[in-house]
Amino acid sequence: ECMEDLLQLSYLGKTNFIVAIKSLAILANEKKLVTSSTLTEKLKVESSFIRKVLAKLIQEKMVEGFEGRYGGYKLVVNPEKTTLFDVYAAIVKDAHPTKMDKEIDELDQIILDILLEAQHKIKDVLSQYTINDLANGSIKGNLF
Repeated sequence: ECMEDLLQLSYLGKTNFIVAIKSLAILANEKKLVTSSTLTEKLKVESSFIRKVLAKLIQEKMVEGFEGRYGGYKLVVNPEKTTLFDVYAAIVKDAHPTKMDKEIDELDQIILDILLEAQHKIKDVLSQYTINDLANGSIKGNLF
């Protein structure tokens, strides 16, 4: 595996990932369309940022968006089968540089191997939880 295959670890801590998960959890609990103003209100994040994150989720076919006065968002994936890793992978997709601008030396390779190992751990942990777990509050603790 090479640099391109490495999902960026930094995205975990960034709010895109957290906003994506929380938005999906809200959508999972709603039968009707959820407007971006509702999401803004609930998430306390500015609507332009939420729309950017949701645009990514729409692109990855997790969410459907409807324009216009009665528009909004709805979940199209099954929240019981969609893991937090699925969301993470959707958010980081195409987000990292696809080209290395320099040759990889031996130390780079060691660092990449360590990051790759960390990546597998992230996958293992995030794959244990689904959107549904969060939406119905079956995970207790200070996740949010």
